Amino acid sequence: MLRLVSFTLFAFLLFAPQGQAGTLSAEKQALAEKLRTYLNEMKTLTGNFAQISSNGAYADGKVYLARPGQMRLIYNPPSQTELIVRSGTIIYHDKEFKQVTYYPLNATPLAVLLQEELSFDKDVEIVDLSQASGVIELTLVDREDPGMGSVTLIFSDAPLELRKWSVIDAQGIMTQVSLLNSIMGRKIDSKYFDFVDPQYDQRNN
Repeated sequence: MLRLVSFTLFAFLLFAPQGQAGTLSAEKQALAEKLRTYLNEMKTLTGNFAQISSNGAYADGKVYLARPGQMRLIYNPPSQTELIVRSGTIIYHDKEFKQVTYYPLNATPLAVLLQEELSFDKDVEIVDLSQASGVIELTLVDREDPGMGSVTLIFSDAPLELRKWSVIDAQGIMTQVSLLNSIMGRKIDSKYFDFVDPQYDQRNN
């Protein structure tokens, strides 16, 4: 089941449905700018994550994120899968079957988290922004290709902190990835984003 869950998250990264654009009030524009500043200042993030899908599937593991353009999700056992983002490419690695799948990073809604400098005017479009009970939800689509998918980033308000993201796939299954004990700004060794395709790894041959 966990192998299916991790592959499903990989699909969620690629294929989330499009939202509907709206006009922001001056108050929400100020809030959007606050979130944009926060995201642009988030150079690294480490911690644990818990993944829950609306079909009842559950998985957890560790996350390493370094902007621009690097992320790794390592699933806890019994899952034997991981996701690596590096050099503009998403790598889905099934360790059990030594299978690797590659996709371009710019084909994913979550690419917004890995951009060097996020702009709501150039890169992405806000399709929804709401604030209630200390929680802020921001839904984004790619401005050039809104049909590529959407992602909702969920923040705590006081203090402002990214707590989870939520993506819905083409079948209507929602997956929420919650960040646990996350730390911003901690230096991450570049080795965490290294990857050698087992097909070419001489150590395993």
